[in-house]
Amino acid sequence: MIRAVLVDDEPPARVRMRQLLDAIGDVTVVGEAGSAIEAHEVIRETRPDLLFLDIEMPEMRGTALAASLPEPRPFIVFATAFDHYGLEAIAVEATDYLLKPVSRAKLAVTLDRVRSRLATLTVERDIVAATEVQSHLWPGSLPHIPGFDCAAASLAARGVGGDFYDVFPIGRGPERWGLLLGDASGKGIAAGLVGSAVQARVNTAARLAHLDPEELMAAVDRDVYASTDGARYATAIYGVIDAASSRLTLVNAGHPAVLVLSQVRRTLTATGPALGLIEAGTFGSHSLKLTPGTLLVAYTDGVSEAQDHAGEEFGDDRLADVVEQVRQTSAAQICARVLDDIRQHRGSRQDQDDVTVMVVKAVGAWDLGLEA
Repeated sequence: MIRAVLVDDEPPARVRMRQLLDAIGDVTVVGEAGSAIEAHEVIRETRPDLLFLDIEMPEMRGTALAASLPEPRPFIVFATAFDHYGLEAIAVEATDYLLKPVSRAKLAVTLDRVRSRLATLTVERDIVAATEVQSHLWPGSLPHIPGFDCAAASLAARGVGGDFYDVFPIGRGPERWGLLLGDASGKGIAAGLVGSAVQARVNTAARLAHLDPEELMAAVDRDVYASTDGARYATAIYGVIDAASSRLTLVNAGHPAVLVLSQVRRTLTATGPALGLIEAGTFGSHSLKLTPGTLLVAYTDGVSEAQDHAGEEFGDDRLADVVEQVRQTSAAQICARVLDDIRQHRGSRQDQDDVTVMVVKAVGAWDLGLEA
């Protein structure tokens, strides 16, 4: 239902408009006012979607009232006996301008326009709300892992994105930590829902079920497939760092290879299928020692596949070169440099895909009182 307020200093005009709206059926009049001054209070109390507003009224003209309304303000339709206020109506971004006596046909056209704009506005508000919810699901700054410097950063292409990441303790002590980064198929709210579901399942299973990384990813794979019938999937990396031994066990579920920089470059390629892609995927893992100075860089395909104006991709090799140039800086600075370079590479084409990068830098185990 469209919630409307009628503002007109002539009671018969308000009665006529109410009758016309009642005949249409999907508009409810939630308030009336006989002057612009009175209308302020009515609008504040009822917060309508639509305001039918006369122009020539005592104390304040309708156009002045419209200009004074704070955002977010209702859609405004002027209903007046005068035809020379069109420019003023345009200046306050009125949805329509109806001349009295208002006909049913013209009112129907106006309401169709309002419905269309209201639907668009509702979608936009939903996206804003979903974006805010999703941002709260991600850690603002990553927790401190003893012996490691960790950071992550993300750019969503359309407010709500399919990328997700998390870092969380496993167990009660400071020794074991879970690392998660992934990318749900598709874009927008649907991808965001899948990504958030995968993130929640991995986090819960890791903390409560105490499964090995390979078993955990197999369990999440079955859950995602059961809930989407293979229509939606997510690529992801999930790793467990044992801070006491500086050893990482990492499962790569169909995700872009993780870059590891130590004395040499190496990559941790896929050890199983994307989550939810097949009914019962099996997963292997990589295991490696993260000695001081070792750098781990996980990222979504929005990084490597970012294109410039000529269609040239940013690429894995360019990413590795960029990280090499700044590897002596902090993990947060490395993330910021990567995102800056992606922005520059994409130029005017900033809405191509979600972009997420996570950096884990081994700096030594002295925080645990252990030998590095």
